[in-house]
Amino acid sequence: MVHSPRHLKIVLLLPLMVTIMLVSSGCKRQGLTPVGPIEAVERDSVVALLSTVNQDGIRAAFPTLENYSYRRYLRTEQYDDEDFMVAFTEHNIIVNTGQDGRSSVITQADSGGTFDFGFFKRFVSENVEDTDPVDLIPFILDDDPIYLQPKNIDRYSFSAVDDTLMWDREALIIDVRAKADLADGLNVRRVRHYVDRATNQLVAMYLERIDLGMLFREESTYYVHIRPDAGGDLVPYNTRFETMIKTPFKTSWRIRTVSTYTDHVRTFR
Repeated sequence: MVHSPRHLKIVLLLPLMVTIMLVSSGCKRQGLTPVGPIEAVERDSVVALLSTVNQDGIRAAFPTLENYSYRRYLRTEQYDDEDFMVAFTEHNIIVNTGQDGRSSVITQADSGGTFDFGFFKRFVSENVEDTDPVDLIPFILDDDPIYLQPKNIDRYSFSAVDDTLMWDREALIIDVRAKADLADGLNVRRVRHYVDRATNQLVAMYLERIDLGMLFREESTYYVHIRPDAGGDLVPYNTRFETMIKTPFKTSWRIRTVSTYTDHVRTFR
């Protein structure tokens, strides 16, 4: 029997097509897309780099602040579901630390509108009314980050991107992102680590997360930036916290709090 060239081409392609179908169906059964060799090598090198970053300074920055006198600027804003600001408070504060303890003096205050916290008043009221520092590090720097756990590591992408200046330090940015097709249900969606090139210290961190409850959805972002004081010790410089909560009972709302710390003077060692 004589086969036409077209018939021979189809016959030769059949084994390849079957192989592709078998591989594709196997991947679907496992629920994960295999990580390619190049991607795996890049990921492993970035993960290895992350494991060497020194976190001591950023973890100690807020506890160390108890030994300082400093100035703090604090502003909190609330936005409605159309991104219109409905309320704000603003404070300039001088914190003095001495032998007799700590004292705070509000040198300037302003406010406008009316905050509406609904079911979450107790959760957010401290961010608005309390002028003491809020240490965000426990919320963004876990001892066992979900994106570094072996069962989840393939569900995130890792990359070392361009350098940037943090205060007066050249910092490497290490970016971690949840993969849209694989990371459903994982609350940490994106993390950025800013690593001082000279000291290998983690000097800033940014995190996005989504938390789902039975009656609400919370989308939050956190940012912390530390810097060296006049003596070289690392102290808080800037923090930002923003959360948006959606419930089935009312429109969504968003709260943002920003703090900046300046004029650090160490009074205790």
